[in-house]
Amino acid sequence: MKVELNDDSLPKGTELEVASLGTLVNGKAVEFDEEAVATFEAATGQKLATAFKGNANVSVSGSSSKKEGGE
Repeated sequence: MKVELNDDSLPKGTELEVASLGTLVNGKAVEFDEEAVATFEAATGQKLATAFKGNANVSVSGSSSKKEGGE
């Protein structure tokens, strides 16, 4: 999934650490692999897109972690 932070109150390139996910960079879309998304979702108890739904400075694209097939 891609997560993009665009906060005009922060300089472009500012890095923000999101607990259980990783680092967002202001002005850039950051691609997180399925493992990172699953870790975030397990830690927070909510889907990645839902977690940022109310934040106008963050956009999430792509599909959330999927549980397909066996182990």
